[in-house]
Amino acid sequence: MLKLSLVTPAKKILTDVAVSEVFIPTTTGEVNILEGHAPLMALLDVGVLRYKLSGQNQLEQVAISWGYLEVSKDQITVLAETAETAESIDLERAQEALKRAEKTLLGPDLEQEQFKKYQLKLERAMIRVQVAQKPNDTTH
Repeated sequence: MLKLSLVTPAKKILTDVAVSEVFIPTTTGEVNILEGHAPLMALLDVGVLRYKLSGQNQLEQVAISWGYLEVSKDQITVLAETAETAESIDLERAQEALKRAEKTLLGPDLEQEQFKKYQLKLERAMIRVQVAQKPNDTTH
């Protein structure tokens, strides 16, 4: 049995939760972790962490931003800069952040550093809106 822990600097989202499968966005692509996975350390990307609780068919979702992943034996540890469940995301606020980032990116005279900053803000806002709007999957 796999156990999943998800922690941010501000709070513990999940602690040793029994899961059968986890999908995690990393900087090199999405990783699918099942029981018996080889030890692994990876950098997280902005995206949707999805997991199935043991005995369930439904995928739960959490919007995450950056951090680290460690897989060892039967333990998956995710240390993320931010992590939000659908219930904790203010959809209106996320949609406003998305609009602001889009508007800024379309504006003139954006320096490269600012462009990168707002690209990341746009990506994070899109993921937050996606998680807040989408009911849990029953399939992959």
